[in-house]
Amino acid sequence: MKLTIISASQRAQSKSLLASQYKACKAKKSGFSEVEVLDLHELQLPLWNEGVWQGAEEWSHWSEIAEKLKASDAFVLVTPEWHGMATPALKNFLLLTTDNEMAHKPALLSSTSAGNNGVYPISELRMTGSKNNHVNYIPDQLIFRHIDSLLTSDLKCGDQEFDARVDYTMQLLFAYATALAPVHRDMLEVGKPFKWGM
Repeated sequence: MKLTIISASQRAQSKSLLASQYKACKAKKSGFSEVEVLDLHELQLPLWNEGVWQGAEEWSHWSEIAEKLKASDAFVLVTPEWHGMATPALKNFLLLTTDNEMAHKPALLSSTSAGNNGVYPISELRMTGSKNNHVNYIPDQLIFRHIDSLLTSDLKCGDQEFDARVDYTMQLLFAYATALAPVHRDMLEVGKPFKWGM
């Protein structure tokens, strides 16, 4: 089983990237045989435009990313909370994704906050982040509050209860990936006439 973790901060060496790397370590202990972290800061994707549908040159890099997503069985989206919202980079990323890459595959929503916040971007993504790509957000979520003191640079967590919660949640995501694999396989083509929602 392959897991792709999307670090959605537009900053270099962000706390979201740190949280993504921490979760990558946990994922390998939870059953995922392959884990990849995609850093949206590093990818520097252009803003969505219709050229992505026509194969314009500026989108040549996207096809490689789309293939990685197609090969993935599950996803983790990690966003900082900026003004109570998910990052523009993550929303742009989700605009680019389609049912071919993500339909009926499980995704874990996660946010990072320097303070006691972090819930707003998760609520926002649950409302709009799956309409056309049909990704399946699992009910659980992870919020890395007070992240400056929560995680160290060597990927250690200072809160044992939260660390145990992450272990559980990554195991849960693996269980969803195992259970939903036949749904993606069997329903992707059947659902093509209805891919734009109601």
